[in-house]
Amino acid sequence: MRTLRVTLALALLFAAPAVVRAAPPGAPLNDDYLESLQLNAPGSKLERTRTLRDVRDTAKASVQGDVFAPPRTGGPVEPTTCPGSSGTYGKTVWYDFFPDVSGTARIRTNGYDSVISVVPFNRTTGVPSFGRRVCFNESSSTAEEVFARVARGRAYTVQIGGAGDAGGNLEFLFDFLADTDGDGVLDDIDKCDRLRGPASEAGCPKRLRASVTLRARPLAGGIQLIGLSVKATRGSRVSVRCSGCPPQAKKAKTVRFGRLRGRRLRAGTNLVIRVVRRNAIGAYFKYKITRGNFKKIERCLNPGSRKPRRRCG
Repeated sequence: MRTLRVTLALALLFAAPAVVRAAPPGAPLNDDYLESLQLNAPGSKLERTRTLRDVRDTAKASVQGDVFAPPRTGGPVEPTTCPGSSGTYGKTVWYDFFPDVSGTARIRTNGYDSVISVVPFNRTTGVPSFGRRVCFNESSSTAEEVFARVARGRAYTVQIGGAGDAGGNLEFLFDFLADTDGDGVLDDIDKCDRLRGPASEAGCPKRLRASVTLRARPLAGGIQLIGLSVKATRGSRVSVRCSGCPPQAKKAKTVRFGRLRGRRLRAGTNLVIRVVRRNAIGAYFKYKITRGNFKKIERCLNPGSRKPRRRCG
């Protein structure tokens, strides 16, 4: 967002040079909200493996009565208190980031007692949502560490201020802990980081268990079905399709398809069984009919998909 903010600021600066708020001499580069430093560009991948680090001298940093000034007016007042806290803070600096996936931002500061706020903002207008910010000052030591959940596609700015107007050499450290599928289980421990699943299943959807019993009589040009039954996880939906067969689907722990008894399947045709349940990894079985026999193929199904895969999750 810094590119948008700087471009907007420069355009308005030339259009209305009378609007001024001179930054204090020696103030850090990211003293003003519109001059915040970007940790990544909108639409780009936010760093996942390396800690992003910045060191600034905030002794001459200031607080804005209007976060849009300069180059214009009409912005909200920069907050200097945390909800639920009686203390104030000042000498603030700013950092922006844009998560390409959901996850957790780990933010640390060293140097003096600091207050960290994570603020969502509108990327189009630049307006910060101070009413939705989360503000942290967990200790009175010279080091602070916070974790904040952030959402894919949103824009956030980080405000760092000195408790009681403290300032000086500030070390800012930022780590992004990705949660690609947004299920609350971080990618580092999520065994299915592209599919949503509970922490109890290591971040994977529940995998349905199923077994098929097919009995058939060999024929010169294929097979004749004698019996077909499927045993599956309770609550699963079992469907069967084959060439010339009426589509059938049943829901039970063990299902039998009596209507298929006596059905003749020619060589070269397929009998397909799908076992599915909402938000679960399903099972897929295909019987390729040959002359007097069949070949069985087993695959899995990602939640909501009918496409068989060798690996799901």
